[in-house]
Amino acid sequence: MACVVVLSLMRTLELEFLQPLPRPILQQKELIPCNKDLVLSLHNKLGFVLELFDESRMDGVEAIKELETKLRDVASRIENEIELQVVHLYKEEEEEEEENRIFKGILDIFGRFVDQTFQPPEEGEGKGEGEEEEERKMPQGEKSTHHCQRLHQILHPLRGKSHPCLKFRRILYRAVQDIDAITQELAKAKEEYQLFEHHLQAGKKAAAPLNVLPIPTHQGITMPDSSHHVSPSKEIMVGKQDEFESIKEMLIQHPSKQLEIVSIKGMGGIGKTTLAKKIYEDPSITSHFDKRTWTVASQHHSQRQMLLHLLGSKDDADKRSEEDLALQLYQSFKRQRYMVVMDDVWSVEAWDALKTCFPDDGYGSRVLLTTRIGEVANHICTQNDFSHQMQLLEQSQSWKLFNEKACKSRSAEFEIIGRPVVEKCKGLPLAIIVVAGLFSKLNTLDEWKNTANALSSSSTTTLDDKECSRILSLSYNHLPHNLKACFLYLGVFPEDHEIKANHLAKLWLAEGLVKAFENESFDAVANRYVQELMDRNLIILSELSSCGRKTKRFRMHDLLHAFCMREAQNENLLHVVQSENSSYFSQKGFRWVSIQYEDFDVSTIHHFTWKNCRSFFSFVRRNLHPDFRNVNLLRVLFSYHRCIKLKNNVNPVHLRFLRVENSIELSRTHGFLESRGREGVELSRTWNLQTLFCEGRVSYRLDEGGKYLKFPQLQDIHCIDSFCGNPPNFVHKLRPIRDDDCSKEWITNIPACLKKVQIECEGNKINVCIANLAYLEQLEGLKIFYFGGTHNLINNGIVLLKNLRKLTLNNVGFVCDEKINILSKLPRLEVLKLEWKPFVGKEWEIQEEVVFRQLIALVIIGCDLKHWKASSQNFPKLEHLSIMYCRELREIPIGFAEISTLKSIKLLECLPSAVESAKKIQDEQRDYGNNDMVVIEEDTLDGSKSEKSLSEEESEEDN
Repeated sequence: MACVVVLSLMRTLELEFLQPLPRPILQQKELIPCNKDLVLSLHNKLGFVLELFDESRMDGVEAIKELETKLRDVASRIENEIELQVVHLYKEEEEEEEENRIFKGILDIFGRFVDQTFQPPEEGEGKGEGEEEEERKMPQGEKSTHHCQRLHQILHPLRGKSHPCLKFRRILYRAVQDIDAITQELAKAKEEYQLFEHHLQAGKKAAAPLNVLPIPTHQGITMPDSSHHVSPSKEIMVGKQDEFESIKEMLIQHPSKQLEIVSIKGMGGIGKTTLAKKIYEDPSITSHFDKRTWTVASQHHSQRQMLLHLLGSKDDADKRSEEDLALQLYQSFKRQRYMVVMDDVWSVEAWDALKTCFPDDGYGSRVLLTTRIGEVANHICTQNDFSHQMQLLEQSQSWKLFNEKACKSRSAEFEIIGRPVVEKCKGLPLAIIVVAGLFSKLNTLDEWKNTANALSSSSTTTLDDKECSRILSLSYNHLPHNLKACFLYLGVFPEDHEIKANHLAKLWLAEGLVKAFENESFDAVANRYVQELMDRNLIILSELSSCGRKTKRFRMHDLLHAFCMREAQNENLLHVVQSENSSYFSQKGFRWVSIQYEDFDVSTIHHFTWKNCRSFFSFVRRNLHPDFRNVNLLRVLFSYHRCIKLKNNVNPVHLRFLRVENSIELSRTHGFLESRGREGVELSRTWNLQTLFCEGRVSYRLDEGGKYLKFPQLQDIHCIDSFCGNPPNFVHKLRPIRDDDCSKEWITNIPACLKKVQIECEGNKINVCIANLAYLEQLEGLKIFYFGGTHNLINNGIVLLKNLRKLTLNNVGFVCDEKINILSKLPRLEVLKLEWKPFVGKEWEIQEEVVFRQLIALVIIGCDLKHWKASSQNFPKLEHLSIMYCRELREIPIGFAEISTLKSIKLLECLPSAVESAKKIQDEQRDYGNNDMVVIEEDTLDGSKSEKSLSEEESEEDN
């Protein structure tokens, strides 16, 4: 859609011409002052025309659609011309530098020849006094450069070239004219449409000035509809109680002790995954099975990914073979009553890839699979007793679900309008909740009427792909232009991919789809957009952040993801390579290219594809070596598994987001990284780089001119190896810093805007690092990782970090008398993560006067804590408590039942007694009226074995 390209163009204008620190090459050639008036005019006109499209709300009107297409093409042309002209400036500069080097060599040879052959002229001969004096004062190097420039002028006159300022001015002037013309056409179309509507409302006959087209439909692109990781479901399940009980009976009440395969069949969007998740989380299910695990097959299934998910592994770097993984999975199920959920199975081959991993020991184990393809279920399930066909909702159930999701009580007038709309959804839950999300944003009766009329134009009586597409299109078309662009962008991710909100925010920023405002950071804007999409039921929450106040991960329903892909493909924005069949690229060129097929040969991408490519995404694990030398417009290079290695001859001009395998050099000092045996890539032209993730080392040093490059947009640097040098002035987040670099001198040179850092320690310098970090008064987030043989000890110097909001300590302990309780003296601390090793010892007693006043989230991972004594007074604002792999902790302090703010307790691989104590806290919370507090337990340890081993250990300690 036009919104993507127009927003991108507006951000390009801001970054190239309007930011406080524009590119040096534009400043050197004085290209901004002479064009600023046109830039500002164009920027304002683009914003106005977008608002005009938003206000028009004439979806389906042919003239409007044609104008939007025209606007898209014009904006794309303008942005291409501007960015290519910037690239051309660098190429011209390169050519001039090369010519100057050649001329200097010629002059040096010629000068030596003249000096050796002829006597120098008498003093002052052949030159004026001023010229002679000026040249005499020049240093030798400047004399040489001066002569080179004169020779360049002699050998290379202007040759009819226009000045770059004039080139930019012509581009901008034509752009303003074209946008003005589109704005005038849009205003005229809007006026005619409103006049036509007025005549219709007045009951007058009038010829329609515009042809009204139905919302376009296309062949459905099917994608999976579920998540790799199962988080507690908050999705509303209406009208499915009978189906819920029926499937539960197959799983735990059927007399068969053999391994049985239970299937849930139904069309996309009918609620198969929601029902499976409700069953998976049901207490009677969790108590019946010894082990439960979940995976997603998806349309293009991966045996390796399914095995990793079933093993509970999030480590994509696991190098074991599929055979080894399958053996481990088989052994983990052996002599267990287990339940496996295989969600979104599209083929028998997906089942065949895993079926040998499921032992049948006669314990009554079950595999529950969901599929939209009946033949798949019939082939895998040998008995009809274990197969269930899901039904569409009845009208009363549909209306109830609509009201639950719309979340507003309305008068009878709204119900009269709303009921026919819900009937149009034909009982499909996905369609109902998407429509409810749309209507929840409409406040007036007229808005409801207009939207309902748009849906009612269809006379179909069944819900097919075409009708479902109309419903989704309606919700999409009613998004404001900024949300519309951000939603469409989700199509670049693979099917069933869990999208990390912080990655997405930085990608949106790089594409120009979001930006910071005067009183709101870009992070806050992106979080607001994600929440808005969630409020409209267009995305599904997978996981909240530690504090529980932000979305950490989310996913999309398959039909909505297919819609995003289809719309982006139709607008020539996106090409996705999912299989060998989609490896062919048409000659149209695409803005975004997403590689999701492991066997794809990247060398087959044609030059016309690279010509328009601004963003390249790779989600494959195989190393790729694409040649980006002539990809002049490259803005985003995103390798999810960091398997792309750039070549040394790449120095992109417009790059804003980079996630690759290489080491990176942010300077023009050649050879620093190569001398250390690394394949470093120099990024000296990427003035607007914003986010940098790399597998190797990042170096930021003085360039050849003895200066630092500014990188005024660079906010986030994350390298797996280490960071060398002082960070650029505008960086907010830096990971990691080595303890050797944490000197007072280095820290005090860090820019004032740095808010989050990660320290990696191997020696005994941890307290020196912390003491020096106190000079970073703005520091809000700190992670400390210790990689030594034994845990390191922190002293009370950490209390000097007064502005810390989030603290993660990994493999460290405390040397001070107060031990961990010293952290209560951090006055603004909101999130505390304590990870691995004996940070506190076997007992943690918190005295009454110790108060973590602002703490809202506490995460404890992998400690040997046994006894914990605390009360509600110690954590007055605690909302979320997570305890993972604490296999010796007997119970959670019962006093936590009195924390009025408590929302969740999560336990992973903990003792049954700890889980039981959490449930007691939950019961007391409900007695106090807090019915929203939840307990989440996963992989609880075997009670008898754990208690026995603990008793034996305690006996040994007593002896």
